[in-house]
Order: sequence, then C-alpha cells, then structure tokens
Amino acid sequence: MSRWLVTALSALVLAACATTPAETPSTQPSGPAPGGGPQTQPLAYPVSDDFTPQTFLNVCPGMIATNVPARDANGKLVDYSPFIRVDGVVVAVAPVNGACLSSGFGVRGTSLHKGIDLFSRESIPIHAGGNGKVIESGYRDDYGNYVVIDHGGGVFTRYAHLASRERAAGKGKDIAFGTLLGLMGNTASYPIPIHLHYEVLTGDYDTPKKSFGLDAVDPFAAVWVPVE
Repeated sequence: MSRWLVTALSALVLAACATTPAETPSTQPSGPAPGGGPQTQPLAYPVSDDFTPQTFLNVCPGMIATNVPARDANGKLVDYSPFIRVDGVVVAVAPVNGACLSSGFGVRGTSLHKGIDLFSRESIPIHAGGNGKVIESGYRDDYGNYVVIDHGGGVFTRYAHLASRERAAGKGKDIAFGTLLGLMGNTASYPIPIHLHYEVLTGDYDTPKKSFGLDAVDPFAAVWVPVE
C-alpha cells in the first residue's frame, strides 16, 4: 500500500470514526497521575497468560494525529503506562499490541471523539482490557462490529470496528483480562482503514440508551498504574 493511500485512509478515520475467568493480581506502587500528584495507595493490575500490553505507545508516523498527549522526538508517548485506574477499576489503555495511536480523545472538528483510535495495516488481535462481563455484542453502522464489557463499579470499555467477534465475546459471557475478543478491522457503513476505536466509559448503564448513554473518559487523563 502506498504512503499516499495509507495517509488518505487515515484521514477518513479522523473524519468519520465513532464521534458521537480469574485474574492473578500483582500489586505495584502507585505513580503520579498525568498532571496530578502522586497516588499513595498501591493498585492491583490484572495479568494474563495470553496478553501482556506493551509498556509503550507510539503516535502513527506520517499521519495527522489529533488530540495526542506529549511524545518524544521519535513519537513515543512520554510518561506512559499500559494501565489506568478509573473509579477504582483498573483497565488497559490500549488492548492491542503492534498498533500505533492515530487519534486521541477530545474534540475533533465539531464533535467529540469519545475514545482513542489504534491503527494497524493488518488485522491484529484485540483483547479484553479487564475482567468483566460482555453486556453488548453486535453491529452498528457507525461502530461496525463492537463489544462492550462491564468491569463493575460503573466502569465499561467498548471495542469498535472488529473484523469479527470471537465466541468468547458473546453477550452475557464472563470474560477475563486478555481474552481474545476478535481481530482489528474496518467494519462500518462507510470506508475506513483497519483500526480499533476503543472507549473507556462510566455511569449508569440502566437507561434507555444503555452503553450509548454512558460518559466517555479520556484514558490519557486518568490515573496511571505503573508496572515493572
């Protein structure tokens, strides 16, 4: 694929993407939240035999990436940790390995981009960002094949544009951190490049809008949970 085509496809993401089992805990010392003071309580993060998130995340080279946090000269995010704490629940920041950040959370054009976009030229595995239960698993024109996981405590994650969904990602399934949900894809009713649109959500699920009535959280503004 030519650099021009990759750049052109990536621009479509910026214009169109989704605007509107047991764990073995490890206890690590807490670290500073982005823009905040140090956390004094130790935090537990989930581990998996199937998935260990990368300890780094790069901004996609050659793309016009929006709403990205501070990065070094090589495009690597600074002060990055693969886990965050949201309302006492620990989830992964980027539940894939081998992808780069093409768009962050925030206002994009005239609307709010309610998650982050992780880009790959090839379909790569997408994993559950934490322990929980699958409460939605279906298709929408804007989100394509998508999955929503309830992690408890009013914290949820959503995974959109999957090429396909694994049986483990069916509605009502109890799921462990790191479980394979499906492969990264470009499913939607409009042309988009292969990527994962990933959201961290909080609030009351028991409303008529279900997960689409929840509040979106900026994962890069949450409390980092450092790992060794």
